[in-house]
Amino acid sequence: MDSCILAPVGTPAWAMNSGELWNKVEAGEKRVDAQLAREFVLALPRELPAHVQFQIAKEWAEQELVSKGMVVELSLHNPRGSKNPHVHMLCTLRKFDGAQFCAKKAREWNDVAMLLAQRKSWADAVNGALEKAGLDIRVDHRSLKDRGIDRVPEPKIGVAATAMKRRGALADPERFKLVRKVKLFNDALQLLSAMEQADDDSLWGRSRAVFERVQDKATELIKGTWQKLLDSQAAKAETKGPQIER
Repeated sequence: MDSCILAPVGTPAWAMNSGELWNKVEAGEKRVDAQLAREFVLALPRELPAHVQFQIAKEWAEQELVSKGMVVELSLHNPRGSKNPHVHMLCTLRKFDGAQFCAKKAREWNDVAMLLAQRKSWADAVNGALEKAGLDIRVDHRSLKDRGIDRVPEPKIGVAATAMKRRGALADPERFKLVRKVKLFNDALQLLSAMEQADDDSLWGRSRAVFERVQDKATELIKGTWQKLLDSQAAKAETKGPQIER
């Protein structure tokens, strides 16, 4: 795992030490439930070597975060054989005033328009690296809805569910069941779309009416299951107390 701290010019030396940096951040907050940092978790294409992935992340962080006054602790997670390389960026929420953090947080960093611009610039950075490497694959930061794709987003299985299955704690964790349901539903949507383009007198055309009757119920089932999972996660988060925002 590669990691580094990136900071604006003139940042005091102590901020380049991870322990000192986050101790200072925590000491500067008065409320027990204060937000200490903001974390970006950004996916990287596994087709690129680790040193290129790390360079993409560093250059993007310098351009989009450090240039605005943030100190960023960056860590690349790309274990051998990983199918999900990604980078974690933990960012401070205050600018510097001399050798200390400012008394007030930089609220402009919470702007939604800024986040949307960052999402696009990250996709542009990754696509630029893919093009430079001679690869014809591309990423898209837009949602399925914005791209006009009629499909339910597949939930992430995550390391916890994978570990439970691997060590035999659960033969079939709920996350795995949910992913299968979503994939099955998306297959049905694709089949229905094909039927809608078929001749009404054909077998597909006659079958289309059946699928149309069950489509709404299937959609409700998948969305209901997904919402239950989100509600469960939210309830668990509330019981853990203050957390660094992700």
